[in-house]
Amino acid sequence: MAGPDLAVRSGWPWRRVRRAAFLAWAACAAVVWNVVFDAAVIQAGRDYLTRQALRQQGRGPAVTIREVMDPGVARAARSATLSGGAVGAAGILAAWAAARQRAGRSAALPQ
Repeated sequence: MAGPDLAVRSGWPWRRVRRAAFLAWAACAAVVWNVVFDAAVIQAGRDYLTRQALRQQGRGPAVTIREVMDPGVARAARSATLSGGAVGAAGILAAWAAARQRAGRSAALPQ
């Protein structure tokens, strides 16, 4: 594994490397949250526009933006939180496993 060896050779203390890893994973989780939230809100907006177009053609019921966007934003927040949380959890798990290996302990589960 080149990661820990490179950190040791570069003179970085292990705590600083671990903190940088946590910050990098947190940034990735934030980016994932924003991308997923934005995509889901855009989809809800498209759904509203489609329903409005159908209404204007006489092929659908009247709909307000609030009826479509409120549940859409709630759904977007849930899916974004799950996605960003999964990325954050993966990062914490990876940093934890790396710290266990660095300390000379096995990252594998006991058998």
